[in-house]
Amino acid sequence: MKIIFLSSLLLVAVASKANQEGLTHQHGFHSECPLPKNPQEVISCVITHHPNAKRASLELDQSKALQGKAEQIPNPEIDVEAVFGKNSASSTDVGILQPIEWGGKRSSRKKMAESEYLRSDSELKTIQADLILETVSNLYRLAQLEREKNINSQSITTFQKLVRQQQGRPGLGPEQRVSLSVYRMALAEAKMKQSEILEEEKSLEHFFHVGTGHDIQELLPALPSLPKTWPEVTDTKNGTEASPAMLKSLAEISYFNAELSSAQAEAWPSLKLGPMAKLEKGPMESENLYGFRLMMDLPVLNWNSGGKAYSQAGLKKSEMFVELTQTEEAHERVEQVRIYRSAVQALNEAPTSDEIDKEFSSNQKLASQGLIPSSLVVEFHRQSADLIRSRHGRELRAIQSLWRVYKFDGRIFKESP
Repeated sequence: MKIIFLSSLLLVAVASKANQEGLTHQHGFHSECPLPKNPQEVISCVITHHPNAKRASLELDQSKALQGKAEQIPNPEIDVEAVFGKNSASSTDVGILQPIEWGGKRSSRKKMAESEYLRSDSELKTIQADLILETVSNLYRLAQLEREKNINSQSITTFQKLVRQQQGRPGLGPEQRVSLSVYRMALAEAKMKQSEILEEEKSLEHFFHVGTGHDIQELLPALPSLPKTWPEVTDTKNGTEASPAMLKSLAEISYFNAELSSAQAEAWPSLKLGPMAKLEKGPMESENLYGFRLMMDLPVLNWNSGGKAYSQAGLKKSEMFVELTQTEEAHERVEQVRIYRSAVQALNEAPTSDEIDKEFSSNQKLASQGLIPSSLVVEFHRQSADLIRSRHGRELRAIQSLWRVYKFDGRIFKESP
């Protein structure tokens, strides 16, 4: 009962600490990397500090240690047998047996360890590639939210000013009362949008807090600039680098090749060989005999045909997986190139972000001076916000498609935002 009580107190303390950390960002309570100064440093931080990457890295460390285990030579065994009779008669057999690894047993064990390392390494690269995609997308989205938040804040300020102006007039006519109502509704809508922006920002902050240990305010200087020009992508894959998914499939082939070698080695009988001595003592005389002992199981009932068949089936499956991965990635790459080009074309035909900002600022001045009707004030604010969000959506779609192409081309670890 005392142990249960202490455990409950510990859980409550941990939960309380987690809640406090969630409310206010505190350094030293979690893993974090040095404060990133640019987008590439943020990516490097996430792929090493994110819990998913850490788990895969620990698996890789363990599989690396397996290679040392596979290289070990079996220890010799000692075998002693003694019997005693009447009149001090006795017979003692003493022998040392050394396991002999023949038929490729040791080399197949080393191959298995190496293939396990390749599997763990490819799994780590797959996880890191996915984290890079998510990090790049979130970095650009965070930069976009800063822009959307700024425009929406200006809208809130304008609507608040217009509401105060209308409320300060001595007697409102029908048109002015409607204008006041329109401004109030537009203000409420702008505040709701601001709440949505902040909620999305908090969601992104959670990702970066888990992956880097830093909050948004610390990462703002490291955000990438929103792209103004877009790189060209080719119809076919560039270079010979394998994608993370292909590396994972190739590692599976290596694993089942090693497993097949191990199954073939297991077909050979286990052999133990070494010197022995037989010490016999009788009532009248004693005699010592020396020789050697061999122990070996007889492969009479099977030659591990079941194990070899299973490994061959696994090897065939992994080879088919490589072909399927190649085909799937080729088709998916074509689709991502199409999406990318479509998004870039739409962006090139639409007003740039700077043009939208300039037009917004110009209309903002006219609205503040009360030179345009209420309906137009609300409409241009709504249109500006919608156009910015639409452009940001296309930008994000283009960025995500571009980096997926980098992933298929095996270049995702070499590119930078």
